[in-house]
Amino acid sequence: MTHKLTRREFALLSANVGLATFIATGMPRAARAQQVTAKLGHFSSANQQNFSKATGSMQKAMGAGVDVQYVGVTGGPQILTAMASEEMDICNLGSSPMIVGFAKGLPISMIYIHKIIKDSEALCVKPDSGIETMADLKGKRIGCPFNTTVHFALLAGMKAAGLTASDATLINLKPDAIAAAWDSGAIDAAYIWYPVLQILEESGGKTIFSGADLISAGTFVFDAIVVRDGFKEQHPDLVLTYLKELDRINAIYRDTPDEMAKVMAPFLQVTEDVALTYAKNTHTLSPEEQLTDTWMGAPGATETGALNTIRQQAEFLQEAGQVTSMPEDFSKFIDSTFLQKMVGA
Repeated sequence: MTHKLTRREFALLSANVGLATFIATGMPRAARAQQVTAKLGHFSSANQQNFSKATGSMQKAMGAGVDVQYVGVTGGPQILTAMASEEMDICNLGSSPMIVGFAKGLPISMIYIHKIIKDSEALCVKPDSGIETMADLKGKRIGCPFNTTVHFALLAGMKAAGLTASDATLINLKPDAIAAAWDSGAIDAAYIWYPVLQILEESGGKTIFSGADLISAGTFVFDAIVVRDGFKEQHPDLVLTYLKELDRINAIYRDTPDEMAKVMAPFLQVTEDVALTYAKNTHTLSPEEQLTDTWMGAPGATETGALNTIRQQAEFLQEAGQVTSMPEDFSKFIDSTFLQKMVGA
């Protein structure tokens, strides 16, 4: 039986993502005279980046000559702002805010598919909302953070049901504000990710649509690993090291999730069941798979699954008025050269 995240556990998780750096590195930052700094973004869940922080594995992989700094984030817009100001070098980012970054001309590149989003992001409806299908969203109030993967998935699901964005009231809410809006009756439904999704389900909410439904319709929603171009050009070796370590951690999440749970439960002060729920909803791809045209494609590829999804999401974002113009060619933002190096091609 899947463990439901309680409000207390969610609060503890959020409060503990800012644990002191010496927990991840094994030594105080002041004691380390570093020549290079790598600023790595991470979300508050039991994700792979937090695993590397908890175990100190990324610091070990990058070496003593690198000062690995972890920057906590809560959403795509924050990541884009940090990268624009050179306060962050690498982070996982939803495909929708990534596209917004491309449209704004930010010097960033997609270098890896972090995960395919299936049931970890879903539309949850209140038990008394009268919503049973996507078509029932007409006239309803739906909360979600704009310019994110859930925003795109919501719009795509509505379009498939014959609805437009104007057929419902879409309310832009940060993830940590959704539960309060749900409790106060300000929204009838929310499209959101874990751990907030678990809180809504615990409150009696019912999931009626998810990223898995989009995949069956020929579209996939994903999180990417995005790098600041300046960092990529100055330290390509560190970018490659980051991806290799991420791939190693992905194998742990996939093959021995209990190992991950034993680390992340005390680190985030949640139960092992909560940590295992994250692993269950983390769908990753090997570098070899990513290099196929079904997914990210080899360097220079112009007809791939990732590019097809990016183009579709760009159209949705324009239709929703989130951006006014888009680049004619998105392939220039996709850099598969690190994947190619990983597989030795």
